[in-house]
Amino acid sequence: MQNRFRGLIAAPFTPFKADRSVNLAVIPTYARFLRENGVAAAFVCGTTGEGLSMTLEERLAVSEKWVQSSDARLPIIVHVGHTCLEDARKLTAHAQKIGAAAVSALAPCFFKPRNTDELVDWCEAVASAAPSLPFYYYNIPSMTGVTLPVAEFLAKAADRIPTLVGVKYTYEDFPDYKACVKIADGRFDLLFGRDELLLEGTKAGALGAVGSTYNYAAPIYLRILEALKGGNEAKARVLQDTAIKMIAICNGQGVTHLAASKALMTMLGVDCGPVRLPLVQPNAAQLATMRAQLTEIGFFDFACRPV
Repeated sequence: MQNRFRGLIAAPFTPFKADRSVNLAVIPTYARFLRENGVAAAFVCGTTGEGLSMTLEERLAVSEKWVQSSDARLPIIVHVGHTCLEDARKLTAHAQKIGAAAVSALAPCFFKPRNTDELVDWCEAVASAAPSLPFYYYNIPSMTGVTLPVAEFLAKAADRIPTLVGVKYTYEDFPDYKACVKIADGRFDLLFGRDELLLEGTKAGALGAVGSTYNYAAPIYLRILEALKGGNEAKARVLQDTAIKMIAICNGQGVTHLAASKALMTMLGVDCGPVRLPLVQPNAAQLATMRAQLTEIGFFDFACRPV
């Protein structure tokens, strides 16, 4: 089984209404917004999508709406990670039923696997619920606290999980990442997950990248990739430095990056609503400051265009 994603893969925010209930009605417009701004795929109900802050029923509904709202130009990867194995398996089986392009699961983050053998056991149990759907392990130690070497995981899982095609790699361990790229002559698809290090990730072998800021700033990242492809690393570096300034502005508003970024979508015409507790929504003053600072670096000139 082989599934390869190339280019920018947005990790969409889950749209909520003012009362923080799920707002499925926004998703068709959101999918078109991503397609028309050069995004190649979407990774739904993950960290950016507040997947672990939603009920099982909400996650099923959101993933199904994304698949219904998309087509071959925007394939959907459904995040199915959970602390409950049976719920993770339900999400996985459902993703196969609705026609998702792939599934991905992070390691359980309460009772954690202590070694790669235990991690393989968990992922095998999750992936087996969808025997015909490509499976990506989602490596994000900052959220799960699981820091096991992924290269070792892939070596052990290769023959255990028939549907394993790669990893969503959201970590800065470049020696491990490069080792993963080389395993079995490049058998696995290593989706790079740190937006601010896209240049370094691409140089390390990434052909596809998943990120939250691709929701609203895909054009500047596409220019980074184009510059690298043309051999102009200096230009790529200048563009990435601008993207890093954008990320720093979102980080500097007194709320989480996720909360600031989600609010930013409304400025571009896709109202994703508020974040859920315990995350805190930026207030009017914070939003005004963020808009002013983003304007100063030219964000609205390189950001995604409204549909």
